[in-house]
Amino acid sequence: MIRLFLFIAALLGPVAAAAQCGGPSFLDQMSDSDRAELAQMGAATPYGSGLMWEATRDGKRLTLIGTMHLPDPRHSTLVDRAASVWDTADLLLVEATSEDQAAMQSYMASDPAIMVITDGPTLPERLDANVWDAIAQAAADRNVPSFMAAKMQPWFLTMTLSVPPCAMAALASAQTGLDGLLMEEALTRGVPVASLEPWQSMFSLLSGGTFEEQIAALEMSLIDVPTHEAITVALKDLYFAETTAQVWHITQFTRDLIPDMDDATFDAQLAELEQALLVDRNAGWIPVINDATASNDHVVAAFGAAHLIKDTGVLALLEAEGWTITPF
Repeated sequence: MIRLFLFIAALLGPVAAAAQCGGPSFLDQMSDSDRAELAQMGAATPYGSGLMWEATRDGKRLTLIGTMHLPDPRHSTLVDRAASVWDTADLLLVEATSEDQAAMQSYMASDPAIMVITDGPTLPERLDANVWDAIAQAAADRNVPSFMAAKMQPWFLTMTLSVPPCAMAALASAQTGLDGLLMEEALTRGVPVASLEPWQSMFSLLSGGTFEEQIAALEMSLIDVPTHEAITVALKDLYFAETTAQVWHITQFTRDLIPDMDDATFDAQLAELEQALLVDRNAGWIPVINDATASNDHVVAAFGAAHLIKDTGVLALLEAEGWTITPF
């Protein structure tokens, strides 16, 4: 599953960082029938559209906001839409607080072997020369020298290559995504911020798998730059159009980009990925949200938009526990 996880990260990860990306959209490269199918899949998905929701139960109020994690100037519109929540909010829940992010960075810095190959052969010594040449070029396109890429742990290099060249400037500028902007708003208003889960959980998903599995994922993730940027354009446009489910379902139409993977394997790995990345985490967040609302009258929860959708999403799980869900 780690192979497909990192490949999907290469597709979905850069959408939030894509403030500077423009040009052709992957949607325009899809056939009319595929675009129609994507729209139908989105329409058939419970809670498949909309980024902001309200939930009420027993006099308690929840505001739920689907986010992208890295910069885009259009986030300002969403921040403005959410401005009224701070008048009564008692707590903001996010996937990772600023303190969590600092703790993870400190952890990674504490042991170079987490991100860098410190012993044994480097990537050029372990990979076919043609594969390494393609990786080195992809790294160079992102201003990462080949000698640095050669010693990166494959999971970390895959995540580095997940950012298309058009988004590197925005990422390097330390701009923040919607989660960060909402945390800034909470700080300004004196609203406490807490995490939905320990940062170690997501880090384990990103860095898990054997070295060989990570190498395979790295080889899979070598999407050519024009296609990568076209996918990025499509993803960000779908997000800001609030066709939330389509952001997830478009993955189904990228299977031809993965060499040597048949449909059955793709579907099985995508299901396993969804279970680990979304379904299990969603279920784990519900007790955290319920505990927060037990001691607070109005809680705001902001997390990746893909966690809102489907009957396994946060909204459906809350509805099953007696919360009344309405658009915000």
